[in-house]
Amino acid sequence: MAIDEPPRTVVCFGASLTAGTVSYNYLDLLAARPALAGFRFRNHGVNGDVAWKGLQRIDQAIAEKPDNVAILIGTNDVNSTLSDRNLQHYLHFYQVPQPPSLEWYEENMLAIVRRFQRETRARIALLSLAVIGEDLEHEANQCLALYNEAIRRVAAATKVDYLPLNERMVAYLQEHEADRASLPPRLEYRDGLTNIGNATALHAKGLSWDEVSRRNGLLLTTDTLHLNSVGAGMIADLIEGWLLPVRQ
Repeated sequence: MAIDEPPRTVVCFGASLTAGTVSYNYLDLLAARPALAGFRFRNHGVNGDVAWKGLQRIDQAIAEKPDNVAILIGTNDVNSTLSDRNLQHYLHFYQVPQPPSLEWYEENMLAIVRRFQRETRARIALLSLAVIGEDLEHEANQCLALYNEAIRRVAAATKVDYLPLNERMVAYLQEHEADRASLPPRLEYRDGLTNIGNATALHAKGLSWDEVSRRNGLLLTTDTLHLNSVGAGMIADLIEGWLLPVRQ
């Protein structure tokens, strides 16, 4: 990219991992990287969004006239299916019009990509979903795997790029399991908002997200859903690696 060229606009589209208010903010990492000085990052993350909610607000992201769009959304779709308590929370608090399902998620993801393709000239990438909790055998991660398969299908059907966030996180957890020996007992995934509330309360008292993560015996997450700097750094690394070729 020539020095006098305007910066390229990158829309990061997603939910709380992108919003960065209850999770380590990966957009801050991207914006601080010298190699990405030719890009400007636009945060289109909204806490609690399922893919359908993202689709309802896509006009705001399209209006940015992005050159690149990185999409990371679906954790809430999965979470809503893991207990009736979670489902009722999304139906009533977030006003989701029907019980989320794998099929509805894939339909909405396809619609999101198609809208960006029709109404922008952006290069698009779909990230696979972050782990839910750090027990890879837990039902939550078994369910999550089905949604990541749906993301791969959408990426293949629409011929957009696929960024393997989940795969990178799984490999890291497997390789660093011994590191837990120096940590407190691992916080396990549970339904409802208790884990999130406890983590955000600790952060509000001045603990960094990494300190919250360590206190909860976790390697990548803070509360089993949101990310510390290592997890957020994986997103930033994947997006950086995806963006840099367009600068050649």
